[in-house]
Amino acid sequence: MAEPLTREEGTIRAAADASSRRLVVPAALMSIAFLGTNVLAYVFTLLAARLLAPAAFGELAALLGVLLVGSVPATGLQTAAALGLGAARGGQSPAVLARLHAAAWVTGLVVVALGVVVAAPLSGLLHLTGPALAWLVALLLPSTLIAGYQGMLQGGGRFGRLAGVNGAFGLAKLMGGTAGLLAGGTPTAALVGMTVAVVAAAVAGWAGCGRPGLSRGLRAPLTAALRASGPLLGFVVLLNLDLLLARHHLSAADAGEYAVGAIVSKVAFWLPQGVGVVLLPRLADETHRRQALPTALALVAGVGAVLTAATAALGSAALPLIGGAAYGDALGGATWLFAALGTLLALAQLLLYSGIAASDGLAVGAVWLAAVVEGAVVQVLSATGRLSVVTIAGTAAVTAAVLVATGLVRLWAGAGSAGRRAHRQQ
Repeated sequence: MAEPLTREEGTIRAAADASSRRLVVPAALMSIAFLGTNVLAYVFTLLAARLLAPAAFGELAALLGVLLVGSVPATGLQTAAALGLGAARGGQSPAVLARLHAAAWVTGLVVVALGVVVAAPLSGLLHLTGPALAWLVALLLPSTLIAGYQGMLQGGGRFGRLAGVNGAFGLAKLMGGTAGLLAGGTPTAALVGMTVAVVAAAVAGWAGCGRPGLSRGLRAPLTAALRASGPLLGFVVLLNLDLLLARHHLSAADAGEYAVGAIVSKVAFWLPQGVGVVLLPRLADETHRRQALPTALALVAGVGAVLTAATAALGSAALPLIGGAAYGDALGGATWLFAALGTLLALAQLLLYSGIAASDGLAVGAVWLAAVVEGAVVQVLSATGRLSVVTIAGTAAVTAAVLVATGLVRLWAGAGSAGRRAHRQQ
């Protein structure tokens, strides 16, 4: 028979249960809302996989991976805004929002300038031709602004408006990209249509955020964004590294097949994103962080386990179901590796958010080290003639698993230290 809880233990248990309920309900609602947006993104990816030849689709997938890397400073600003506003608890004055808005503009313009500088070497590295990369650089400015608006809404707990802004963004990318594909039939045409549509979505995001103005005093938001961008850049590199390595090392056909398999990993990664969206502002408070993070990790792991099992049950039919009969020869029945990879990366992201909120420098180092190790292992496999679609996916999954395990060990160690400190203070 279990021993009865002490009054203090009961208070802690009640607080943890209340925190879990406050996380689960809005996270479920946000996951449903974000699922619709992500479905739009996957519809575009599926259309592109079927409308483009494997080599052209591999090029588009690589470009979209570069877009994610280029969006890291914006994501850093969004993360810093969500944490800062979450810690302020009601400090969302027009002046604060105006500073964040101005910081988003400055960040976007700097990113575009950097994109112009690296365009030529990046084209050679990824074997890109035509003006597609120039349009991708242009797309970074409105995408950065939208990320800034999302951070304001996320930090303020305005999840309904956040879902609306995110939905407008996703719909714009789908409609613009699809229109470009149908009109031009090339990756460049897709990015042209996407850029034009996302500009309109940025205007809608500004309106949905309450039409914030512009203000001086950008040092604090830009510094916080820069501080968050370091670990987030490492994570985005890790998130897309396998796809970029496949594009660089494999034949055009195999890289295209890997790109279709990566759709599964992106589904597993993005499907539970509502959990992280709701959790992030709460991570600014140490007590909330300790109470809510285990529940969030369990939710994400559960969703990923279901998706991985379903993909494994489909076996060799999984990839042709997504991309068509042209795909599946190289991967066979190992598509479940991509589902497991996406789940592990989603868990790693939650642990990284916790590290950023706690100013944990080791979390930053662990992400970058994981990316370096993955790249080194793939290089060795390539040099020894053992590189394939399966070995790249397997290497990425093992690397992510080690990163998650390391984060969990440090999380448990930190929770034990916090408990001992609380006990000594009694």
